Amino acid sequence: MASADDPSRARFGAAMLDGFAVDVSHQEIERVVVELEELYRSQPGEWLPIAGIGDYLARELGYEDLDEFEDALKSDFAAFVGKLPHVVISRVESELTPGTFRDVFKVTTPAATGKAAKPRVMRLRVRNREDLWRVFMKSPNTALEIPEIDFYVGGDAKRAVDSVYNHVAACVFNLETHVAHMATSAETEDERQGILETCEALRGMLDLEREFTLVARDADGTCAFKPDDGVEIEYVDDA
Repeated sequence: MASADDPSRARFGAAMLDGFAVDVSHQEIERVVVELEELYRSQPGEWLPIAGIGDYLARELGYEDLDEFEDALKSDFAAFVGKLPHVVISRVESELTPGTFRDVFKVTTPAATGKAAKPRVMRLRVRNREDLWRVFMKSPNTALEIPEIDFYVGGDAKRAVDSVYNHVAACVFNLETHVAHMATSAETEDERQGILETCEALRGMLDLEREFTLVARDADGTCAFKPDDGVEIEYVDDA
């Protein structure tokens, strides 16, 4: 086991969820993330200046200007980027004009760096509200488990950036939607009851009736938590 404890990323904290991944649609976050990764990969440097990137992305994504883009993000661009779990921000001094500083960023996903990633299993022990409100970026092929209640859900071919709480809440919603569309018959009653019991157990996790472990089987090696302190990572040959 290896701990993914990196203070430079953990400092952002769960408080940065304000206005992020709750009010902004997953589809828009996905568009921003994809464009940001492609832009980063096209540049030769490890660190890129934040200034100007927002204007560029606003144009690329079809917004009239940066103000309209930031209205959609419900945040200024620099703050939004800082909340993304796979982006690291730093402030560096200009080599040309000493005493002048600028904010720079780098993207750490394999899609952005072009480096191959190893499949892995990530484990977060959820003990308190702060853990529930960590940001988690789930890659399209990632399966999630909560072993304490024998819960498992496979990848859904969609990347999602949201709080741990909302990822679990989405599982409840999807299960209840499935039950609502099931045919009512004696043959399906046991299955329906089992699904509803799973929903109740998941709600108990969200209410912190007990500690639980969120396991992400990250086949692509592209998932990320923010903050990521205490997250255990186990690299595997096969996801």
